[in-house]
Amino acid sequence: MAAPQEAILTSLGEHQWYVHLSRTEGADLGVIKKALADLRTDCGRQGVNLCIMFGPTLLAELTDDIPADFQPYPGYKSADGKEAKATQEELLIWVHSDHKDRNWNTQYQFRTAVAGHMAVARETIAWIYGASLDLTGYIDGTGNPTPDRQGECAVIADGSPGAGGSFAIAQRWVHDLKYFFSLSPDDQDNLFGRTRADSTRLDKQVPTSHLSHVELREGETADASKSKRNEIVRRSTPYALHDGTVGLYFLGFCRDQAPLRERMEAIYGINGQVRDALTDYSTPASGSYYFAPSIEVLDSALR
Repeated sequence: MAAPQEAILTSLGEHQWYVHLSRTEGADLGVIKKALADLRTDCGRQGVNLCIMFGPTLLAELTDDIPADFQPYPGYKSADGKEAKATQEELLIWVHSDHKDRNWNTQYQFRTAVAGHMAVARETIAWIYGASLDLTGYIDGTGNPTPDRQGECAVIADGSPGAGGSFAIAQRWVHDLKYFFSLSPDDQDNLFGRTRADSTRLDKQVPTSHLSHVELREGETADASKSKRNEIVRRSTPYALHDGTVGLYFLGFCRDQAPLRERMEAIYGINGQVRDALTDYSTPASGSYYFAPSIEVLDSALR
């Protein structure tokens, strides 16, 4: 039975570090593979959770065990100009633990090892805020499957290409908190589709609520009388930059990529829905799709 990378489903460490990279001209794949193998060893030694995720181009050069329907992130734009930028890179390194210093050390050693072969496109340092809150004060991840079901929702089952692996979406959302907090409490609740105090699902969902766009059901989206479908596992954490930029680093995992695309199309009104009101106060500064192969694939590919 193919095993998923443990960092995907284990408890989140207090501190997160995300590093996106792509190859430079003349890059030596052998150097990159050795650096990734050393990173796995280093994280294991230091007790740091590690998830290695590949874009479509790099994955195809490392393994023949390619999942079906793995597409690059195309970017999304609503009819009225709201946009989720496409910044597809070839590699995402995600480390998390309760030790920010160890996170820094592991990713720094890797970046040093691939210097001249891979360039860092962006990085984000994040943390757990309160009881898994977004900076708006609302609980993030309430809609996750129960822990006992997260593996079946996030990981490709045995017998299919890419078994043990998981599709991922990675985005850095930038919040306009001044705008958000100018809304009335009722408007804030309606925006998310949940209450701030205890994340109770609102019985009546307005068409623009975030929940009505991302909670997929059999039948109409967000119809609580219908069964959920194509669930994802969210592992998101807030961040704050030195220039005052704040937001949420969104990381979601699914056993299929199509439900990730479906949600993004719904958020931006591309499939006929009204645009998600979330996009009135938050905008993705980056967006990529990745695949996190099984442990067995990594063992084979990084020899």
